[in-house]
Amino acid sequence: MSSPLMAIIWTLIVTAATALVGNIVILYQRRIEASTIPTVGSDTCHESELKERYVHQADVLLRDGYEKFKNSIFQVITPDGPRIFLPRRFAHDLKPFTRHEASGMKALADRHIGQYTTIDHESDVMLGAIKIDLNRNLGNFVADVQCEVAHCFQLQFPPCNEWTAIDLHEKLLRVVAQASARIFVGYPLCRSDEWLECSTKFAQDVMIGAEKLKQWHPWLRPMAQYFVPEMRRIRSDHRWALELLQPELEKRLKSSNTTESDSYNDMIEWMRRRAKKLNERTFDDRELAKLQMLTATAAIHTTRLAIIHALYDLAARPEYIEPLRKEILEVTNGRNRTLQKQHLTQMRKLDSFMKESQRHSPPSVATFQRKAIVPIDLSNGFHVPAGTIVQCNTNMLDEAPAEWGDPNAFDGFRFYKLRNKPENTNKFQFASTSYDSMQFGFGNDACPGRFFASNQIKIILAHILLNYDFKFEDGIVERPKNIMFEVNVLADPSIKVLFKRIP
Repeated sequence: MSSPLMAIIWTLIVTAATALVGNIVILYQRRIEASTIPTVGSDTCHESELKERYVHQADVLLRDGYEKFKNSIFQVITPDGPRIFLPRRFAHDLKPFTRHEASGMKALADRHIGQYTTIDHESDVMLGAIKIDLNRNLGNFVADVQCEVAHCFQLQFPPCNEWTAIDLHEKLLRVVAQASARIFVGYPLCRSDEWLECSTKFAQDVMIGAEKLKQWHPWLRPMAQYFVPEMRRIRSDHRWALELLQPELEKRLKSSNTTESDSYNDMIEWMRRRAKKLNERTFDDRELAKLQMLTATAAIHTTRLAIIHALYDLAARPEYIEPLRKEILEVTNGRNRTLQKQHLTQMRKLDSFMKESQRHSPPSVATFQRKAIVPIDLSNGFHVPAGTIVQCNTNMLDEAPAEWGDPNAFDGFRFYKLRNKPENTNKFQFASTSYDSMQFGFGNDACPGRFFASNQIKIILAHILLNYDFKFEDGIVERPKNIMFEVNVLADPSIKVLFKRIP
């Protein structure tokens, strides 16, 4: 047997053995910690049934836990082991901690076994580019994003001269990916079919690959990753991204000493400048390509899903369509006017509808989750050891403040009416985070890209409202029920929405 092959085999054996020992220690510690926490459903269901319920009925399971242990910490059994849920009030305890002490990203990465899917990669360069550079420049990109949205609808959507069934999951994936890429990699790469396929395919490989790898025992995953097709494709996705970026990076390198270099204003440049400022010596073209894939993954799919949820809610409640259309026309002074930042700010009814849609159909029923990087003691004395993931059930509608009105009803202008009070004019916005609105998280580690998402959603919904009538297929009279996958809230992909272009 050749020495290179033997080296590979020994590397795999050592990796597996190290993971085995580490997992034994972690599992032993967690079993000791979990033994004192009550488990939802343990008195009536077998462990295998509880795991199945978590996959397909996590919202029901968490409601059961909330009602039975309303003011207490409880745990649920999942295919990945027990998960600890805190009463929502403990979000105040965790709010002050930095991401280096209690990380939402690390918690998310653990759910998708990020050490294998490559998303366990917190970068100060990426975070700074999103939190500072992206948010600072959002107003400069409104017209550009609007242009990409219009271009994408023109090329990707059918004419819709008559009522035409549209698969929103498929079509909006391209729209959101191209609109986002305009800011991430600039023009003309944002219109490259190959780049858009690569950036969207990577996220799908991560999600599917993670679920397949989870079927293997944790001790076997170091070797099993090489037998899961999507896991192999993740590595090729990164190579492909680098290949596609290389010509653009070389072009920019050649123009670095010319005035043309000053015209670049996108995520590529923000990351490169930030890496230089932070003296990140490991930052190179390969790292840049990897961060572009991670940024696209964080942005594209959650934004697409929020738009689909909003469109389902509008199709189910068509009485909101005309008031929203009228608002857009009023703030833009005409249908064909180019959007500007202030127009998006002035779309208060649309903002309210988006927030109410997200309140009823959040990206997750546990949007506040943290992995303790350091040991944390909660205000009730509960000790959270380092390495433990805790989360709050953030989708209890009946916990809304009394001033919001009926918490379980769908009121698309709920937050518009609240903001009409002078003291609330800057509150209750779609991208706002608060104890009562944790859809984007809460505290120091809240989603840094939420303002970007808000702009994208408004621009795309405004385009649809101004250019199309839409409704559900015949026979669908109510808003289709969402589908649960673990704590994720998904719009039913089997539903088609009929579109007809407005003359």
